[in-house]
Amino acid sequence: MPQIIRMRYIRLSVVLLLAACGDGGSSPTTPPTPPIPPTPVATSVTVSPTSLSFTSIGATQQLSATVKDQNGATMSSASVSWSSSAASVATVSSTGSVTSVAEGSATITATSGSANGTAAVTVAIPAPTDTIITVMVADSAASSITVGNQITLPIMVDMTQAAGLDIASLQVKVTWNASIVTYVSVTPGTFGSLTLNETDVATGTFLANLFNGTGTKESFRALLLTFSGTSAGAAAVEVEVTTAGNELGQSVLDKVTTRKHDVTVNN
Repeated sequence: MPQIIRMRYIRLSVVLLLAACGDGGSSPTTPPTPPIPPTPVATSVTVSPTSLSFTSIGATQQLSATVKDQNGATMSSASVSWSSSAASVATVSSTGSVTSVAEGSATITATSGSANGTAAVTVAIPAPTDTIITVMVADSAASSITVGNQITLPIMVDMTQAAGLDIASLQVKVTWNASIVTYVSVTPGTFGSLTLNETDVATGTFLANLFNGTGTKESFRALLLTFSGTSAGAAAVEVEVTTAGNELGQSVLDKVTTRKHDVTVNN
């Protein structure tokens, strides 16, 4: 076949081929529709911390919950509900705040959808290292007045460290330097009945017997003593406990400690 005829035949074949395939892609192609991502679903809940320990009643600690979906992504806006397996031991608020109620164990559960996570709670009140009833003169260790002025000093009984003890009877002996301060009067406190022996107050000695038939485990003011400044100087008002008994009539004197109060009288 002559060369010219062969070239014309090739060109014609190309033209026919292009016509069969269209205009060479000048028409736009519709892009494929992207797949719709799946709706996030809570599949795991992690509670932090995973355990709480309480050593006192009425204390609070905070828990937090992290919710993740099926792809492991954090769902920061996911709603979380909280519950306690033993509300008599520990309660939990709608925000994950846990409050100790009584000794024991509880499980706190955080739930989001069908997923949940837990934290273990233990409430254990340690036994005091030493059980002490403190009988003290006044709320503080020292005070000052001027000559001719008065000061009232309560005899305080502190039961805050007397775990498991009650007190029903108490005899106290109060002494002071009568040349610096003089006794003026006594007022009963909040504890039971009061029997007084004021015969030696002129020389600086005062005796009081207190009795409460049902006993108490609460701190209280046994009585209030009023003194007047007589002359300039320092005087220690001291208390001695000669008898202390519980509701069963048993002595608790070995559990008692005392604290004095220093009074400075100025001109």
